[in-house]
Amino acid sequence: MFFKILKATLVSASIISALSATSALAQEKNVLMVLWKNWMPADKAFAQKLKDSGAKIHYSEINADQDRSKLATAIRGVEGDIVAKKFDLIYSYGTVSTQVTKATVKNNTPVVFNIVFDPVGANLVAAKDAPGANITGVTNGVPITMQFDTFTKLKPIKDLLVLFNSREPNSNIIEREVRDWAQKAGVNVISRRVTPDTTALKDVLEEIKSGKIVVDSLYAGADNYLASVAKEVQDAVGDKVRLYGGTQTYTLAGWLAAYVPSNEAMGHAAAEQALKIFKGADPATLPVILPKPQLFVSGAAAKQHNITPPPEAALES
Repeated sequence: MFFKILKATLVSASIISALSATSALAQEKNVLMVLWKNWMPADKAFAQKLKDSGAKIHYSEINADQDRSKLATAIRGVEGDIVAKKFDLIYSYGTVSTQVTKATVKNNTPVVFNIVFDPVGANLVAAKDAPGANITGVTNGVPITMQFDTFTKLKPIKDLLVLFNSREPNSNIIEREVRDWAQKAGVNVISRRVTPDTTALKDVLEEIKSGKIVVDSLYAGADNYLASVAKEVQDAVGDKVRLYGGTQTYTLAGWLAAYVPSNEAMGHAAAEQALKIFKGADPATLPVILPKPQLFVSGAAAKQHNITPPPEAALES
């Protein structure tokens, strides 16, 4: 009899828990979208996944236009709403946006970040498996060694140029990790700072075209500015060097390859984090997610560089 009562109690508790979760999603949620620049594919995938789940969401939006000071001013403008707990959740795109958001929110509202290469190194979470604060999210931090092991299977790399944005925390971390990989792999590496509002990008592209810089490959990691100029780099030197990127955005711009989670997978994973929080999960105990990476290859670039994409590659037109 005791076990029958216990079983009935557990079943009842399970039903109540399920009904509570359903009820939580039935109530409209206020979500503040902190965007680094417009709505990126991962942001759109996040919103679509929430819609498909049946969650009712009212969105507010801050768009930094890739300007940290503008972002800081804009988020301070809603600080009162954050303190008053007007928002059920804040979504932030990228490392800089998340750092500014976290500093302003101060644990008042759950934060779910997306597209952050190294959330521990950026001081966003204490550890990936246990964030330790009112923040969690999704990382695109596929280890550099894993990325380059994949790239070198397409074609060996002997001389590598790394572009990095010194104003972006991710970019600096990635540049150091690529240098470490290159040293161990016996690859010659040149690093060049390429920052917004300077002639740095134009200068380095001219050096490649003129032959002042001679490399067989070029890499740019997960950096919003560099991703935004990916098409410019492709048009200028894509025929001279093999281009490898740290997000899918690069291959969509015609670069040869990237080994990363897809934009869609990143958005969906962030939405799953948000749904767990809406249902009562504590962000401090929600592990940061790295969606499964895959090899993206531009079919046109592969043909141009006489490379046969492996069967498992996802081909970009």
